[in-house]
This record gives sequence, C-alpha cells and structure tokens, in this order.
Amino acid sequence: MTNSSAIDKRKNKNFVINNKTLLKQYAIQNREFFGQGIIVVNLLLMNADLLNGKALFTLEPGTEPTVHQPISYIPKSNFWFKMLSLKIKKKYQIDIQEAKNFDNKFLIVFVKDASIEHFSIYSLKLEKTVVK
Repeated sequence: MTNSSAIDKRKNKNFVINNKTLLKQYAIQNREFFGQGIIVVNLLLMNADLLNGKALFTLEPGTEPTVHQPISYIPKSNFWFKMLSLKIKKKYQIDIQEAKNFDNKFLIVFVKDASIEHFSIYSLKLEKTVVK
C-alpha cells in the first residue's frame, strides 16, 4: 500500500521543478508590483502539471487576489495572506510575516482542499538577475 501523502509531496515537488522558471518570473514580476507575497497553487482547480503563461492569474484593476484561482500571487497586505500565514505558523512553526525569512526566496503554497486545512509549502531561491 502506498502512502498518499508521499505521492502528493512527490507530485507537488515535480510541479515546482517542472515550472521553476515560470514560477520565478511570476514571483519577481508580482513582487515588484505588489510587494512581498506568496504564490498559491490551488490543486482543486489545476488541470495540468505544466504551466503556460495563460494559467497564471494576473490581477485586473479593481480586483483582489484570491486563493480561488488555479495559481495566484497573494500580497502580504491581503486577507488570504494573513489566513495562510496563521495556518502555516500553526502547522510548520514558520512565521512568513517576517520579511527577513523570505528576502531572497519566495514561498509556494499548495492548497489541497476548500477549507485550506490540508496544504503543503515549498520555497525557491530567487537569483539575482543581471540585465545587460
């Protein structure tokens, strides 16, 4: 019998590995515009393991970021960031509100259910890009 938790972790890790470049670009672009935040991948709404630019949720003027999108960037000032921050702190004892924890990396949260009780987190380092 296989452990479904181990399968979920492997699947999420593969998702991050396969989409690393696009996720980093998405994080950098949104961090510059909205400030510090997290990327949320709602597994209930994802229907593919590989991303394309159209799958990434971009905010239109007057709209609020939400976890009810397949992939979205949730800025630190948003309600969902605060909600996820509390859940992450309770489950992993990591305070994502502290800026020093995520200065050179960004956090990806995989939401596995509608009540956001089951989730996992990953982080990726942001390399300094040199523009010539």
